[in-house]
Amino acid sequence: MNVKKDILLNTSKYVNQLFDRKSTIAALYHNFDHTLEVVKNVNEISTALDVNPTNKEIVLLAAWFHDTGYLFSPVDHEERSVTIASEFLRSLKFSDSKISRVAGCIRATKVPQKPKTELEKIMSDADLLHLGKRDSIERGEMLRAEIESMSGKLLPEEDWIKQSISFHLGHHYHTTYAIQKYTSNRDRNLKILQKRLKSLEEKRTHRSSKSKARVKK
Repeated sequence: MNVKKDILLNTSKYVNQLFDRKSTIAALYHNFDHTLEVVKNVNEISTALDVNPTNKEIVLLAAWFHDTGYLFSPVDHEERSVTIASEFLRSLKFSDSKISRVAGCIRATKVPQKPKTELEKIMSDADLLHLGKRDSIERGEMLRAEIESMSGKLLPEEDWIKQSISFHLGHHYHTTYAIQKYTSNRDRNLKILQKRLKSLEEKRTHRSSKSKARVKK
């Protein structure tokens, strides 16, 4: 087997099988579809930035593995993903120096993101590129449903929107490509969330006023 030639194909098959075996119905957001999207995002960003094939392979491998640890537990799942990736890549005789770079890219997805290298910046942006896409808010609802499913507790809409607004306000893209192409759409999504929160707050105030009026009667 030509490891260099087949490593991405072997990795994609391995990760797919891992999700098939370990995924649960609770994983409504952190699932194989999300992994596929992040891989696609990495391709988009690295192609736009003209990343060389060797470096592109590194960050693509990180994209395939970045959420595999989530299949076992959402707590510190980045480190678990690093372990899974490292063990698999060593089995394919991948060099330790390259595995270290893959690990760095995976760790760079941990929030708050603090990427240091260009490849880590690509991986960080790829994981959250959806914030600047038109279906961002709908995807956010999938994450909310996943959190509710895993915790067994309902997450009120107003609380969720406040959390989402806070996340958007604290986020920024790292690569020139994502900054230029996705920042404006991310900010548009933020404004939509802010309008929804204002509407919910106004409705709550109105209900409270009506309730107080009934009590006075």
